[in-house]
Amino acid sequence: MTAIILLACHSVRELLDLSDALWHNAFDIDRSLTYYRNKRRLQLFQFHCRELWLRQAMIREADLIDFGDEADAESSFYGSQARTVHQRFHEAERQQLEPLADAFEDIEVIDGKQFDATFYEYTDVLPKYRNDQLGKLREGVSFTITGRLALTCERFSINLAHNNEKKDVALHINPRLPQNYIVRNTKVQDIWGREEVASALPFVLHRGDNFSIQVLVTDACYMISVNGQHFAEYAHRIPYQDVRVLEVKGDVDNVEMQQSLVLSYPQRTPASEAKNIELRLNEGVDEIDASVEEAVNIPQEWCLISAPSKHLSDEGSPKSSHSAGDLGLTLPYYGALPPNSLCEGRCLKIEGRVRLLPHSFYINLQEGQDIWPHPVIAFHLNPRFSRSGGGAIGKAVVCRNAWENGQWGEEERSELDTNFRPGRTFSLAIVCTKESFEVYVNRQYLTEFKYKVSPERVNTIYIQGDVKLWNVTVEQNPMIRGKNVRIYHNPVYSEEY
Repeated sequence: MTAIILLACHSVRELLDLSDALWHNAFDIDRSLTYYRNKRRLQLFQFHCRELWLRQAMIREADLIDFGDEADAESSFYGSQARTVHQRFHEAERQQLEPLADAFEDIEVIDGKQFDATFYEYTDVLPKYRNDQLGKLREGVSFTITGRLALTCERFSINLAHNNEKKDVALHINPRLPQNYIVRNTKVQDIWGREEVASALPFVLHRGDNFSIQVLVTDACYMISVNGQHFAEYAHRIPYQDVRVLEVKGDVDNVEMQQSLVLSYPQRTPASEAKNIELRLNEGVDEIDASVEEAVNIPQEWCLISAPSKHLSDEGSPKSSHSAGDLGLTLPYYGALPPNSLCEGRCLKIEGRVRLLPHSFYINLQEGQDIWPHPVIAFHLNPRFSRSGGGAIGKAVVCRNAWENGQWGEEERSELDTNFRPGRTFSLAIVCTKESFEVYVNRQYLTEFKYKVSPERVNTIYIQGDVKLWNVTVEQNPMIRGKNVRIYHNPVYSEEY
């Protein structure tokens, strides 16, 4: 009787899943069957992942319990420990399956329903590199894989795998050159999970070039860098402690791997080292005329919306007068500052252009260039642009925050007309005052952020997102001749000007 009831429940669930597939695909039979098969695959994948987490938790518990009180310990485990494991699994699954709405506009996001297992198979089954003596992994273990892409390279993969019967793959990194993206995934019991492809970093692998991919193990995730730049995080879907094998397959050669225990990440290459920020500090100039023109030398080709004018245009976009063909600064941008560069009376100036379809960008004034451990961030500025049809162009939710003592502070956010226009050039100034960072766009005051961390600790500027950068400098904020205010000043606190 029990078997009949279970069979009936299973059949009802199958029927519901098929109905759901037909409904979501407008009763197109082929698409519905593909949708149905992928949904069942992911359900089975999730089941096997949960089994591995529970098995690992049981092994850990067995190492801790007193076998004289085994019954009590078993009860305790299935009471509290199992709940903890389930919570951890569901949190990881939530992070992996949530919509990739925050991916930047220029990153191609692949529909998960278009799963094709053939992309995981290679005609040459022999790996180009294999190491099954990795030892037991722990947080801080880093693998740096280097090699050269073949001139005919279509794809290759790096696998961190368990040494069990099914060769479960904890992390699969699969650059696909024709599509210009890098897939991350996990395989359990010969079943592949949902692909992750989004990244804020552009695709930088090219046929015939050398490459360097670093994988750092942390308790929360794998961190992946490409050619010295952090590329993506990948939350653990199955326990990393059981990884014993690293393999490289595909259209690459001269493959080598370096394993080490590191204190910081990523491992920089010469091309990804921070650029020294120019200090334009003319200490002899304390006062200037109020009519001094904003000097912004941005390439002519960057002004896409309208031709530049001699002075600020009606839209507030600064003039552009520089030779065409300059590519500007690459993103993500790391700029290095000498200690104590930012103090009262100085400002950080950033000149560039907003992309045509901006989603967001952010600027971090921080201490240190590492991604891991998390750096101290004195000021995090993050404009997030409106995507609604009725939203005003340039309207954005401007978020401000700071990272200290191992966590983010209380976020401040305001919906503002930022004076950032899609396709338009801009001059942004972050000004240091006695008590706060003040933000100006094209000489107009935008917002402020009270100091949580002293600006004098800032030695690195990190910029990423939907902008093109032309210049980053540190300059004086001089007084206006005959006035008791500086060039950049908050009109709310100024009695005259």
